Amino acid sequence: MKAWLGCSAALLIISGCSSKSVPVLANSASPKRPENVNVDTKTQQQLGIEVRPVHAQPIMASLSATGQLQLNEDRTWRVGAVTEGKLISLSVHLGDYVKAGHILAEMHSHEVHDSRANRSQAVAELQRSKVLAEQALRVRNRTQRLFDLKAASREQLEAAETQYKSTQLSVSSAETERQKTEQHLTEFLEVPLDDTAPAEPDANADGIPIRSPAAGVVMERLANVGTVVSTGDPVITVSDLSSLWLIAAVNEADLSHIHQGQAVRVSVRAYPERSFPARVFQLGERLDPQTRALQVRVLVSNAQSLLKPDMFATVEFAPERTQSLIHIPESSVQEWRGKAIVFVQTPEGSFLPREVKTGARVDRQFEVMAGLEEGTPVVVNGALLLKSQLSKREAK
Repeated sequence: MKAWLGCSAALLIISGCSSKSVPVLANSASPKRPENVNVDTKTQQQLGIEVRPVHAQPIMASLSATGQLQLNEDRTWRVGAVTEGKLISLSVHLGDYVKAGHILAEMHSHEVHDSRANRSQAVAELQRSKVLAEQALRVRNRTQRLFDLKAASREQLEAAETQYKSTQLSVSSAETERQKTEQHLTEFLEVPLDDTAPAEPDANADGIPIRSPAAGVVMERLANVGTVVSTGDPVITVSDLSSLWLIAAVNEADLSHIHQGQAVRVSVRAYPERSFPARVFQLGERLDPQTRALQVRVLVSNAQSLLKPDMFATVEFAPERTQSLIHIPESSVQEWRGKAIVFVQTPEGSFLPREVKTGARVDRQFEVMAGLEEGTPVVVNGALLLKSQLSKREAK
């Protein structure tokens, strides 16, 4: 209520101090044109009207946005079960650092028994094929000697040769099958072959190890000992925390200042005196229809592991343009008849509305692209009161 009475009193004071003169803002859509406003020095002080000459200067203040730190999905692995089975051991805890190849857990599965049986069958078939091939070779050689002695026909020699080649193909096929079953055991299931198994009985000899694919920190354990898991079920999450993602929400009006690969700085509340190097990794494709903001993914360096996932953070986008332009406070710019205006003080002390073309807004200041010259005295505080006086005259 006090603020409303103060504003009303200010308008009455200005009304008593105004006089008519030549306007500088034209609007062809309206027959009326705004008039300048005269305010004496004492009244200006009472109302807090401040005038300042404008100058071109490079404003290097950065654009900021807030967001939340997340795991770097490109450096995160959700390690799962390669086949159906039951977990028989877990060797890591949350927060443990593991190296590549470290055994995180072991599981028991009938797949091991079936695969070893298939391998044994393949080995037996290979041996049988080799025996048949040796027999066929002896028959072929004997038939060749009889043919040389004119004691065997060419048809018999060709039949023996064909039989030998057939057994050779069987050996090759059996060898391929043996290799396939062994690779399934040693590379896919990562269990030893029968002939390399330990001599002493071991309850976990048939266990399928679940190994970490890379070095990192255990972030999740999604199963416990005794859990029956299916093929592909995630069991443990490992992440390399040397870098994190920051998902920041950037206002639509600021997107022209951001591009992929741009160097930025990230700060968090836990370390107010520090900043962390980062770069813009990816810009989203769709704006949030409610907030009119775009998700920007920032890759943050975390070499000392000070940053933690789910921390709130602020990212500073440093401007890349160094061109000097005139900047004025956003409070100086008023909308009048659909155009942006400022109030310029004349040598006589009156205030004239002047149309300006504004550019980007940085740190509550507008870039002035056209309409003002270096050194022009512009109202930086109190422009709203002067605009209200113009509106009052329009209503008469």
